[in-house]
Amino acid sequence: MSEESDSEKTEEATPERRRQAREEGQFPRARDTGAMAASTAVLALLALTGVEIATRLRELTTHCFSQVHNLHQNGAAHAGGFAARTLLWITAPAMLVAMVAATAAGFAEAGWNPKFELKWERLEPLSKLQQLASPKAAAANTVLALGRVAVVGVVAYMVVEEALPTLLKLTRTPLIGAVGALGAVVSRLAIWATVALAALTAADYGYSWWKHERDLRMSREEIKQEMKGQEGDPKVKARQRARAREMLRRGIRKEVKTADVIVTNPTHVAVAIRYRAHEGAPVVAAKGYDDVAMFIRSLAKEHGIPIIENKPLARALAEQVKAGRAIPVELYAAVAEVLAFVYRLRNRGLRA
Repeated sequence: MSEESDSEKTEEATPERRRQAREEGQFPRARDTGAMAASTAVLALLALTGVEIATRLRELTTHCFSQVHNLHQNGAAHAGGFAARTLLWITAPAMLVAMVAATAAGFAEAGWNPKFELKWERLEPLSKLQQLASPKAAAANTVLALGRVAVVGVVAYMVVEEALPTLLKLTRTPLIGAVGALGAVVSRLAIWATVALAALTAADYGYSWWKHERDLRMSREEIKQEMKGQEGDPKVKARQRARAREMLRRGIRKEVKTADVIVTNPTHVAVAIRYRAHEGAPVVAAKGYDDVAMFIRSLAKEHGIPIIENKPLARALAEQVKAGRAIPVELYAAVAEVLAFVYRLRNRGLRA
């Protein structure tokens, strides 16, 4: 029973397992995320610049059809250049916005993990063809494609059905009004189709996330093996030591700020002492040797805390008293003498 539970993948993935999966390119994704982001961005751009686009197209139409004599005199190249500039003005921002939106959507799914490493196995076409030919992939792609067609078909039917009376009247409407009404119907159709496809994409992403989480699950035995491997990993140990040093420095920085005096020996040992009446006796706020002692001294200079060199007292405090504890009775007299000296200097406006 125990062996079965150890081999079953019932545990949540560890951060290390998730990191490895991310490096291998495994993360939840939807097939149409980039396309939906690009479509949404282009629709937003058209909503903001639609009036200006219509104006440019009207100018192009007027230039080409109402001034035929200019076309005859200047030739087709002039009209072609004008048309090319107009189309470029319309399409270039849309292409740029679509590219930026699709790229941002890709980073939103995959995260920012720049790693310039070429893995030839990912370029190997046979594995990709096998994935495409697999029954599961074929079924998923078929269902998704049919879903897209069904969603767009239903939305188109509903929008056209609602707008049909208006569309039937366009035959008796002036050209400008007809174009405006037709543009409004097309815009509404595009917006609702995009919303419906976005919902389908969200459902696809939700399924991908669920499947990804299920595939990442680990057995207890895998977790044990990972922990054993990390214990012997020099990089992991280095990170742990660096994290421990940083935590130690943060704690020392906080405690040294409360100290009244630093007793040193003169550079290898440093002990921060504070005295508060409600604590009863002076307390060793922080202490350290060598590099930590130098760090305490630098903090003392930064915060204007007096530094007193007293080798016997510094050694005694460092050896006998833990950080955060009160000093023993036998050291009262020596510590009181140091504190009295510091207070006298402070009253005179001097520094040690």
